[in-house]
Amino acid sequence: MIAQSSGLESDTPPLRIPPVAENGVSALDSLLRWERYAWGVPAGLDGDGFAALRFDATPHSVSRTRRFLRSTLTGWQLHHLVDDATTIAAELVANAVTHALCSPALPPNPTAWLALVRMERAVVCAVADPSPELPAIPEPEPFAESGRGLRIVAELSDSWGHSPAEPVGKTVWARLTSTAG
Repeated sequence: MIAQSSGLESDTPPLRIPPVAENGVSALDSLLRWERYAWGVPAGLDGDGFAALRFDATPHSVSRTRRFLRSTLTGWQLHHLVDDATTIAAELVANAVTHALCSPALPPNPTAWLALVRMERAVVCAVADPSPELPAIPEPEPFAESGRGLRIVAELSDSWGHSPAEPVGKTVWARLTSTAG
């Protein structure tokens, strides 16, 4: 399992986190509010099929999440999913930054996580943020410049959804089928 921060240490290698912690649940599983079959993924993944990146609301973080996603999918030999997954992740990250990380109700400098889960014939892209506000697809105004992100996610993914977390936060995920392999 790989996890890294989106801080300014761009040359810092990813932090390797053991797949299972002392209590039988990995630290990132707990952080990302893992439940059996959450995100449309069965439990029991190995450490090589999971990667995560912490990000905040700075402009540097947005570009870093794109590089992280492209690098991870390329490393997994899933080049054909890079464009759609990058678009999906950009929408989910933008929603987290706009609606969750910039909330005045949160403590200063909140962070969120972008996670990728690789399975035999699919990849799940998930964003966990500290806001309990669940995503909704609004009816966009014809000339509005925003409000279509989740429609894009729904069109590009095979399925998408959200998992509320306790005590706070949520995870929004999208599943893409891989035809390779």
